[in-house]
Amino acid sequence: MSFSIISTFFLSLILSISASLLFITVIANQHQNPFLFIGGTNNIADRTVLFVRTAQNCQSRLKYLLESWIPKDLSKQSNIYLITDNIPNDSNVTIFNSFRNVVETNCPATHGGFDLCCKTAHEFDTYYNLAKTNSNLEWMCRFDDDQYVNVDNLYKYLSQMNSSKPYYLGRVSYGHRLSVPEHNRTYIFATYGGGVCYSHTLLKQLRPHVHVDVLPKNCAKLKRPDDVYMGVLIELILNVTLTEENDLLHSHLDVLDGSFRNYTLNDLTRMITFGFSWDRYTLDWLPIIHQLIELTKQDQYEAANRLWLFLRNYEKEHPQNLTDKYDLTCTSYKRLRNKTLLLNNETTTQNSNKST
Repeated sequence: MSFSIISTFFLSLILSISASLLFITVIANQHQNPFLFIGGTNNIADRTVLFVRTAQNCQSRLKYLLESWIPKDLSKQSNIYLITDNIPNDSNVTIFNSFRNVVETNCPATHGGFDLCCKTAHEFDTYYNLAKTNSNLEWMCRFDDDQYVNVDNLYKYLSQMNSSKPYYLGRVSYGHRLSVPEHNRTYIFATYGGGVCYSHTLLKQLRPHVHVDVLPKNCAKLKRPDDVYMGVLIELILNVTLTEENDLLHSHLDVLDGSFRNYTLNDLTRMITFGFSWDRYTLDWLPIIHQLIELTKQDQYEAANRLWLFLRNYEKEHPQNLTDKYDLTCTSYKRLRNKTLLLNNETTTQNSNKST
């Protein structure tokens, strides 16, 4: 039996368990998540803006976010902003209508350094525009469309940090420091794939450096992608050191044997972000992880733990076959793969003709 069938069955089972518990826990749940959305009893959400970056080529990823950590209720998305390049005329507009705040940047739709930095600049630009009408903003956090974000844990973590200090919070990708020719010092950077947060004090210092007319050009000049360039900018120019949270923030680059295949349910419930990828844990896992976490909030830890151990161990014993596979969640990868296959076929034909 394929893992996709197994996972679908257990997701349905988890949802059924959650529904059966809803009646008994509804009153308690009204007070259980004070950090979750703008308007909550603890207003850390009022002081935090969350950006989620996507692309017109990767629209299919958005449904997994709506099935998990981003609420479908638009009134509960007040502080969540979807950043995309373009919304084409033939786009599945319905999925974008499921988001309250969508920022169309008109940045190039490819995955090059300039294009990524263009979107990053628009994230900052949107934050600064929001700060004009909301002087209480303290945090800006940004995530990718292949991530799960435990917003409860995020808000609890941020509530313990002093935003009046220049905080640059994130996960380090490399185990060593990097260098650039223009500087004698080395630096580290927070990978955007793990999620990154900036305090309002650091954002004030960043403002002249991250304008939409400045940041993309400087990224291209340095020939670095956006997250790497931000590390250069923050540590080498602003002299602010990254606060590393490698245990709480995780990206799609995590090796399976060092992450999901060893995570306990306790790990799932205490971490802030998880990354998913077509060649590791696919996005199908995202709502499953979310439902398991939700079960623990309903005092169903034992049931959630049994389900998690079964699914985790089943995946270990039945790893997916990646032969001729690629990322199906982005049409750009499909076009690239088809182009590669076409070139390979042409090369094979040419070599065959030469041999005859």
